[in-house]
Amino acid sequence: MYLSILLLFIFTAKFPIILASDGDRSPFYQNCLKSCLKENCTGDGHSFTSAALKQQDFWCRLLKWSCREECQYNCMWKTVNGFQERGYSIPKFHGKWPFVRLWGVQEPASAFASLLNLASHIYMHNEIAKRFSVKNTPLVLFWHGFAMVCMNAWTWSTIFHTRDTPFTEFMDYACALSMVMSLFVAAIVRVFHRRKKFAMAILALPILYYVEHVRYLYSGRIDYDYNMMVNIFFGVLGSATWVCWAGGQLAAGRRHAWRVAAFTALSGAALALELLDFAPRRAWDAHALWHLATAPLPLLFYRCSVSHGCGPSTFRNPRNDLS
Repeated sequence: MYLSILLLFIFTAKFPIILASDGDRSPFYQNCLKSCLKENCTGDGHSFTSAALKQQDFWCRLLKWSCREECQYNCMWKTVNGFQERGYSIPKFHGKWPFVRLWGVQEPASAFASLLNLASHIYMHNEIAKRFSVKNTPLVLFWHGFAMVCMNAWTWSTIFHTRDTPFTEFMDYACALSMVMSLFVAAIVRVFHRRKKFAMAILALPILYYVEHVRYLYSGRIDYDYNMMVNIFFGVLGSATWVCWAGGQLAAGRRHAWRVAAFTALSGAALALELLDFAPRRAWDAHALWHLATAPLPLLFYRCSVSHGCGPSTFRNPRNDLS
């Protein structure tokens, strides 16, 4: 909990730096972009001239890279080379580091790491389906829903890192918050699953807030600092609840709770990678490494929170223990 709170304050201090984009504001980039659009694009800037269209590779055409986006990509790398030739550090463009595309994928390392996270949740969801009967353990329905929310979030993360558009950005942010808030909801359900009315009373306001926040994200006028602070707030709240639950379980002699404690600590440590914010090295930047570090963590979380939280029959039947 203390680590998460510390990261909250560090994030607040670092956001103005993270959002800088010296590359796209440079005259070199602006002149290159203007020249490229004039030579290769039609009046709307979206379509190619017939000669320019022949130069676009198959994968970029498949993923619908527009003429303006192709010009932005090519001018970005010309600007990076110009900066480095003059001894300057690699700049950001529109708030993001420059990445080399692979098969038309905009951020290949982050997309790959998101796929690994998706695979982890799919694997554990299949384990839940095989080992728990809905008839004998009704609460398992909640964990099916939780896993689906997470799988949906990582699917959109993969899509967003493959192609950054206004719609994929909205879906990535909205679904990422749904996963963060689901972890908080899961903590409340896990702690108060025997007091359903009390749990629903606690969760009513956060759920309504999520609906309102998604409506705000859809407006297109996103305050990125505010959106990240919302994620961190619910992340800290959920982590604190899980740590308290794990502490109580360990004190009662239930050793399985170490997995949730380890999951929470490792998640906080992985979040620190996002704070490093260094330029990509072989396509891997801090954000991609953050996603890579979280990929194995669902195996810890599900094996404890689900296998020891689906009802009394779980404890009586060792075959139902995912561990």
